[in-house]
Amino acid sequence: MRIAVLAHSFPRFPGDTHGTFVERLCLALARRGHEMHILVPFDPQLAPDPHGPLRIHSFRYVFPDSAHQLGYSRTMKRDVGLRARAYLQAPLYFLAAERALRRLIAAQRIDLVHAHWILPNGFVAARAAAAAGIPYAATLHGSDVFMAERNGLFRALARRALRGAAHVTSCSSELRHRLLAIGGERHAEKVLLVANGTDIEPPVGNAVEELGHRFDLSGRLVVAVGRLVYKKGFRYLLQAAPQILAQDPEVRIVIGGDGDIEEELRAQAAQLDLGDRILFTGGLSHPEVLALIAASEIFVMPSIRDPKGNVDGLPIVVLEAMAGGRPVVASDVSGMPLAIEDDVSGLLVEEKNPDALAAAVNGLLADGELARRLGEAARLRVAEELNWDAVAEVHHRLYRAAVAGEPPRAVVPRPVEGP
Repeated sequence: MRIAVLAHSFPRFPGDTHGTFVERLCLALARRGHEMHILVPFDPQLAPDPHGPLRIHSFRYVFPDSAHQLGYSRTMKRDVGLRARAYLQAPLYFLAAERALRRLIAAQRIDLVHAHWILPNGFVAARAAAAAGIPYAATLHGSDVFMAERNGLFRALARRALRGAAHVTSCSSELRHRLLAIGGERHAEKVLLVANGTDIEPPVGNAVEELGHRFDLSGRLVVAVGRLVYKKGFRYLLQAAPQILAQDPEVRIVIGGDGDIEEELRAQAAQLDLGDRILFTGGLSHPEVLALIAASEIFVMPSIRDPKGNVDGLPIVVLEAMAGGRPVVASDVSGMPLAIEDDVSGLLVEEKNPDALAAAVNGLLADGELARRLGEAARLRVAEELNWDAVAEVHHRLYRAAVAGEPPRAVVPRPVEGP
């Protein structure tokens, strides 16, 4: 089957961390025999491998090239609203993306369009696929639903995307319910819970040793990784830090990644007088993220519903930690329970509760057997269900149903669909 994937975030070069989940799913679908055409907005750093299994296409929507603002984590400020330039460029993005997608559909005789993020890409896919008379699907990732809730125009665009879609997949029950609140419960049967995935064996290679040359990774490392924006909840990890660091003088906390609130977080750490027992790495490549996870004793994902209502779907980095056999402590929000069964394959805690976060981490630091049991169960869960090949099988079945005009729900395996 010939599939066109429309996304506004995708790895631009080897090691880039943007949209790795889109790339890995597409690679798994290519292994199933699908011809995968990926359409992304232009970026000056976009340098796809011409010999790879994915066919990468790009479109320009503004000039000069340095003015491109949308996608690749540049669109939103602190993940709580669009940057001013993004509002100005959005109409140009819609027009250019639709024109490029229509051309791609015609030139490559595409059978189905898969849009990642229902806004803006689901709306674009709806128009282009309808004009070509082919089905389209969409996948929710979190910020798209948040933006759809922002105003009447965005809600109308999301409703249009939902109305004509063969199916919509969501890695979070919360995102699913929020989309249906916008578009109507009559669409419930085609908005399906399908978890994200990861590689069963994360390709760490020599990155651990190389990362050790850049940073002091000695001690018992409690690691958190993600963009430094409010919804990641890192401020609550810092609030929990004094209790965690009091557990053992060898414990250190590492926060990997960069973002809009990095200076705020550094100032908070300084105010708490955490000294050299807290490390901010700044931006990391994807291999470096995997290496940092491999160096950790415990992985923490303290995601929250931020003050504006934005929330993670199911961060891939959580699944990567699980695949690496690390015990994970995560907030009980959005898609986390779809991956982590509390006290079986990880620990779930109340969001925005630094005391609960500290207690969970300290419990694992004090009980090596519990940490080992949770890490092994997490690794097994990825090997059996939460890997890209298993997730690609779900999408493969959904694609076939969509092209055949069949209802989607019956083809989704129960273990991946979740509660």
